[in-house]
Amino acid sequence: MLKFIEFSENPRGWSGSYLSRVARRVLAVAAVVGAGAGMMSAQSNFAASGVSDPSGPAYSSSAAEQTEALVVAPLPDFSKMITGAGGGHAQSTARPGYRPNGTNEDDSLKWTAYGGAGATVPIANTSNYLTPNFSIQIGVGPRLNKHIAIPLEFDWDQFGFTKGTLDNQIGIYDYLFGEGAVDNLLDGNSHIWSFSVQPTYTINTGGTVEAYAKVGFGFYHKVANFTLPSAQFICYYYCGIYYANYNLDSYTSNAPGFDAGVGFTYKLSPDSHARLYVEMRYVFINNKYRPGIVNTPESLATITDSTTNFYPANSNQTDYLPLTVGIRF
Repeated sequence: MLKFIEFSENPRGWSGSYLSRVARRVLAVAAVVGAGAGMMSAQSNFAASGVSDPSGPAYSSSAAEQTEALVVAPLPDFSKMITGAGGGHAQSTARPGYRPNGTNEDDSLKWTAYGGAGATVPIANTSNYLTPNFSIQIGVGPRLNKHIAIPLEFDWDQFGFTKGTLDNQIGIYDYLFGEGAVDNLLDGNSHIWSFSVQPTYTINTGGTVEAYAKVGFGFYHKVANFTLPSAQFICYYYCGIYYANYNLDSYTSNAPGFDAGVGFTYKLSPDSHARLYVEMRYVFINNKYRPGIVNTPESLATITDSTTNFYPANSNQTDYLPLTVGIRF
């Protein structure tokens, strides 16, 4: 602590020892103040020169490294945190196990649907009384995974009659109604509609072309219609005589059946589930034969008033091959 110099009434009477003590105290305070200023200046020079100029006299490698670490420390990689890559702190935006609605665990659709049309060809004994015609196919059902599906299928298979079948029926109807009763105008058709379960196994390659196999079983309804043309006078825009067929005679047969087939699919585009398909099946219907009248003198002689079956071939076992082209999902 500094003390003020006290003057005596006689200034020239200052004590020498007293002045010496005061001078030493002033010098000590000046030394302390000077040392503090020097330290502050050294710190300022170090901050300025130690980072920007490593060759400077105040440069310290450890201090510079610490300062550089504070200045240029890299920011976190937020892109990796979003996508979930590179580190235990990654955050994923997707829920674990999430998949779109309507798909199985292997990303296949949970349902399959298809529809197509084509030709149907009778084979074996069936080809003796039926001729080829068209077919229609529609199916829908669950898909368990990319390989296995169990659709329910509806099929309509249309057939014509062979000339031998029509000639046989003309002989019977002429015998029943009189010679020339149908006047060789008899015509007709046969069809089979069915509902069946069709377990299907697809050889899934993940490519454009795939193959599949199917085995089905179900209910089959077989119908035979024999028709004659009917002349009708009709006036619409113009009046005239028009001919339309009407059923002269009809027969049905219900039976279980099964089928087996193979097919190939072609993917329409990489981003679509739609595929063109072509399929060939073998169909067997276990119809139970019912005796009836055929065009022979011995058989015709057995006709009575209660006889009703003039086309027993409709209850024969049935074999045919549908060839179908369509689109499936």
